[in-house]
Amino acid sequence: MTQETLPGAGPFYFQGNKTGILMIPGGGGGTCADLKYIADDINNKTGYTIHIPLLPGFGTSPKDLKNTLIVAWKNALNEEIQLLEEKCDKLIVGGHSMGGVLALILAGKYELDGIFTISAPTGIKAIGSKLVPLLKIFIKYYPVDSAKFKKETNNKWVGYNKIPLNQATKMKKLIKQMKQILPNIKCPALLLQGRLDSAIKTNSMDYIYEKIGSIVKKKLWLENNDHPILESPDHDKIVSELINFVKEI
Repeated sequence: MTQETLPGAGPFYFQGNKTGILMIPGGGGGTCADLKYIADDINNKTGYTIHIPLLPGFGTSPKDLKNTLIVAWKNALNEEIQLLEEKCDKLIVGGHSMGGVLALILAGKYELDGIFTISAPTGIKAIGSKLVPLLKIFIKYYPVDSAKFKKETNNKWVGYNKIPLNQATKMKKLIKQMKQILPNIKCPALLLQGRLDSAIKTNSMDYIYEKIGSIVKKKLWLENNDHPILESPDHDKIVSELINFVKEI
């Protein structure tokens, strides 16, 4: 039985010209709403075609996310890339947090014109993350302060009030896959990370920059940003950097 989608969760499709961008949201309980306003701004300024897919397990229920396998995310993204390839002559893939990790994994498989990441982690700072295998015996979910997120984003945030603990295990597996693939990535890359990011390892962007096989690559600190991307204080900088990156490819 198909579950109902949370209002405002996505997916979002911005139709436009022959330049296509696939934007992948993070895995922390939010939805496509996290990237909607960045995509909308870019689409309005450039006319690029932008897809923000709602990955399986998101925007429905925490239980649904708990039971969703990594392969379901990859299959959904493979379909999105095929859709954009049919519409566009140029294809750029990127994402925020876990979405950035997935984007890098895709870049190791497809011949993309460019890739970007926003706060893609090589490790998580969260206290107790190393205890996940033990904690899973006793608890299945950890709380998300959804009320705080909604207040901080003028009610734009859409997501869960709790996250399955096994998300941390899935993230760890994806990061391992990403690290193995990095040397094989050859397309131009733009890497962004919040200077104030309290969720991921501080050297994440530097590690990816050093290990990625791309000859054309750029890394940039978002001086005012923590990990969340919705209503970012660096929104205008993110938009302008992404537009310039795509134009220069």
